[in-house]
Amino acid sequence: MTLDNFIQKYNGTYQEYNNDQFKFQCMDLFWMYLKEVLGIDPKPYQGWGTAKNCYNNFSIIKNASTYFQKVPNGPYNAPQRGDIVFWGTYPFVTGWAGHVGICTSAGVYALVSFDQNYGKPNFCRYVNHTYKGVLGWLHKK
Repeated sequence: MTLDNFIQKYNGTYQEYNNDQFKFQCMDLFWMYLKEVLGIDPKPYQGWGTAKNCYNNFSIIKNASTYFQKVPNGPYNAPQRGDIVFWGTYPFVTGWAGHVGICTSAGVYALVSFDQNYGKPNFCRYVNHTYKGVLGWLHKK
């Protein structure tokens, strides 16, 4: 499945991947993206925990570097379409767990991502972002 097909399939819907106590989170969309678009079995990676921990603990997650390059947010770079963008805890932007979204377009000042559970409404949709709170992103090798 392509990123465009994925967005068309889930835009405007609520998605739950692992049927845990925390329903319709940004991580659920992330797991589905790994499986359906990137062809990566998310089961070994579900121990990544919160969105910010996925990025912060990248170096100790088994086989993560096999699939991804970790790119820190900087003043002169931007994620590419399909990159997985991570936010840390940032006041008035994210909650304690951070956030994750899939980049659909980006420049050096702003980006658009496909997200779930970011602001209202909290279903899967395109969201315009600045880089406030962005830790960095994972780029598929």
